[in-house]
Amino acid sequence: MILATLSSALSAVFIKIKHPLTMGLMLLAQTVIIAVYINSILKTSWFSYILFLIFLGAMLVLFIYVTSLAPNEPFYFSNSSAIIFLSAALLSVTFLMIDPIFKLYPVNLTPSSITTSEMFSSNSALLCDMYNLSTMKMTLFLILYLLLTLVVVVKITSTHFGPLRVN
Repeated sequence: MILATLSSALSAVFIKIKHPLTMGLMLLAQTVIIAVYINSILKTSWFSYILFLIFLGAMLVLFIYVTSLAPNEPFYFSNSSAIIFLSAALLSVTFLMIDPIFKLYPVNLTPSSITTSEMFSSNSALLCDMYNLSTMKMTLFLILYLLLTLVVVVKITSTHFGPLRVN
């Protein structure tokens, strides 16, 4: 619930932003929130890692594109909006620390607490859950998104045609 509220607040702030680099920062913050939410739902971190790395790579490509084409606009950030942003960030971090979903589960690390076969069976169960029929659409979407990102990066960085061509 807290992550959904924070995501909605970032979406509302995103509408008011005009600077492209700030938009990229907000998109990256939104990606982190969605990755944390996916990690809490699926109980495995693979999808959240993949999602974060894909969006981080895409944001780096967009950063290069924007900085090469956009004029050097000054970055204005008023004091009142800085105070609002910092208070919202501190409030969100406080709520995340209080929320029982995000608390670490106590782990008993004595040698008798877990056997090697239990450790391998739990890891293989997580891997099978990752490629389960219910998560296949998400996996295929991420694969296709990676392919599309690769094609876009190749087209943008072409030295003969496109926005980053040599004059």
